[in-house]
Amino acid sequence: MIEFDETGVPSADLTQVTGEESLKNFMDIVQELKEKPWDSRLNDILDAFEDFLTIRPEPPQSWQDNYAASGKQFDYYQIVLPEDFQDPYEDDLGNINRLRGEFARVSSTMALEHELISRNYFIFENGHAEPIPAPRPILMLESKDREDDEEPQEGDITWDCCISIFADGSYVAYNLDHDDDEELGEDFKVVFEKHIKTLSKLQLVIPVEGRDYGILRSDA
Repeated sequence: MIEFDETGVPSADLTQVTGEESLKNFMDIVQELKEKPWDSRLNDILDAFEDFLTIRPEPPQSWQDNYAASGKQFDYYQIVLPEDFQDPYEDDLGNINRLRGEFARVSSTMALEHELISRNYFIFENGHAEPIPAPRPILMLESKDREDDEEPQEGDITWDCCISIFADGSYVAYNLDHDDDEELGEDFKVVFEKHIKTLSKLQLVIPVEGRDYGILRSDA
């Protein structure tokens, strides 16, 4: 059985997480952790986004120099939201307002807040808002890198895919169906039951502070 400390972080050796039986044990742990309260920062995150878009602070000189040297065209003043919350007929402020309204009466999720921060962490890193820590995944799994001359074995996952699962049961997954789709969900049980065979073949990734959770940095 996989054990977790009081913060919801795994306290045991996680090298044995993969495999169907271990994942089933993990599922039981997630169900218990879902009952524990956590502090949502959704409104703070969305406030920071709105301030950034309306105040339009100057980019750092280092950023301006890098893009000037590259010759690329890039709109600094944009917010990247998960696909489920992007309406192509709305501008960024409109989509942020819709997202705020959607969670006015229901709880946010750790996965959503993690994605909002990780896709736009430059706002915090460049000093345009007070840093907000991204929630820490309690489990990250990804497909294994394969050597060019390595022959796949029967049942191996031969495409790139990954999943991050959080203590409230929410998750973000990519390409589990080999269809390039990203899935942001509230209940890991759904993806667990559908993709147990795939998940059991993925390898463990240990979350790194600054890259996968906490105050995110470009140099992490």
